[in-house]
Amino acid sequence: MKTNLLFYLFAVITIVAIACGGNEDKKVAPPPDETAEAEDTTSEELLDTVLSAENIDTFSTMAFTSYAKKQSSSFDWSRFRMEHNWVDDSLVTTNFKPDNKFYEAYGRFLKYSPDSTMFVDLDSYNVDIRKDKNGKWQGTEQGPDTEVSLVNLTTGKKTRLLFLGPGNSIEDALWLDKESVAIMGIEDYDSLGKVAAVWKYHIPTSTFSLYELKDSVAARRLMGYWRRERLKGVTMN
Repeated sequence: MKTNLLFYLFAVITIVAIACGGNEDKKVAPPPDETAEAEDTTSEELLDTVLSAENIDTFSTMAFTSYAKKQSSSFDWSRFRMEHNWVDDSLVTTNFKPDNKFYEAYGRFLKYSPDSTMFVDLDSYNVDIRKDKNGKWQGTEQGPDTEVSLVNLTTGKKTRLLFLGPGNSIEDALWLDKESVAIMGIEDYDSLGKVAAVWKYHIPTSTFSLYELKDSVAARRLMGYWRRERLKGVTMN
């Protein structure tokens, strides 16, 4: 009888020991660090909503950047934030048939792609440039609206990228690579007033990304002035 009782007690102790050992091996993992996850997410979102370091370095080489910083100490490409991102595959496209004086008047102001197969035209819609009787270039604004066009010399097509009404302006543009162009200007909102803006356009995907600097002081000091500087050599009427 005692032998059976001892055997029973030994069996129970052994089972309990094994169970406890199993529990130690299966420790519950601590909960994830939610704060760290939130910080990672915030960092990723921030990277998606600001201009890349590469873009900022490229923009910093422009004469427009030096001018902007002189006009407003608060102007800084790193302060621009993406407000909208959209695809537009219904842009107005027409045949490009320039007259024989187009390149003479506008050629030096066109923004050519790295491989010279395309160019961005910032001025010909809004500014009529021609020589006066003394052979000097004169520029006459054609109205309050502004159009920015992309011309593909391979296909002979012109595509309207932007069309802006009164109160807005286009100051400059540059190519980020052979497929992407950036356009700088000023937008006028009823609620916010004027803001500095950058439109990035990716040609293969017809994708726009709009970045803005909500600084009305900087915007007012830049609007229209740099375009006149960029069109140096043309007397604006």
